[in-house]
Amino acid sequence: MIYLVRQGETDWNLLKKFNGCTDIDLNQTGIEQAKLQAENLKSIHFDKCFCSPQKRAYQTCEIIYKGEIERDERLIEINCGEFEGTEETMETLKLFWQAVMSGSKGTESFKLFLKRNCDFCDMITEQYKGKNILIVTHAANARVINYYFTGKSKEYDFTKAVVRSGGLITFEN
Repeated sequence: MIYLVRQGETDWNLLKKFNGCTDIDLNQTGIEQAKLQAENLKSIHFDKCFCSPQKRAYQTCEIIYKGEIERDERLIEINCGEFEGTEETMETLKLFWQAVMSGSKGTESFKLFLKRNCDFCDMITEQYKGKNILIVTHAANARVINYYFTGKSKEYDFTKAVVRSGGLITFEN
C-alpha cells in the first residue's frame, strides 16, 4: 500500500501564498496535523519512506516516521518562479498556470514537473510492488501522484487539491 501524506500547514498555506520552492517551516497547526497522522499510521510497518527534502515536508515526515527517511529531489514542490510568496487569487492562479504550461516567469514547466513525479512513481511501482511505502510531499506533487495511481479522466483538474494540508490518501501497490 502507498501512503501519501501532504506536508502539514505553513503560514503561507494559511495566507494562501504560493509556497513552491521557498523553504518554510510548519506552523503549529501543521505540527499538530503531522502528529495526528503519526497516530493514524502508528500501526503500519513501512518498508520504505520517501520525502521531499524541503523543510516543511521533512518536518512532517520526521514527526510521522521514526525510521530511515530517503530524501528524493523528485518530490520537491513545483517551482513557482515569480509567483513565490505572492497571494493565490483567481487572477494569479490563472497567470501561474499559463506560465507553468510554458515554463515562463521563472517557473518550472508543468511537463518537466509531471515527468519527474511520474518517474518517481514508475520507480515505486517497479521496485516496491506489494510493499508499504510512505511518501511525504506537497500539494502539486500529490495531484500528480494521485493522477498517476488513479488514472487521468478527461475532467482531471490539476488546479484542485486532492488532499488537504497534513492529509493522507492511499493507493494500492
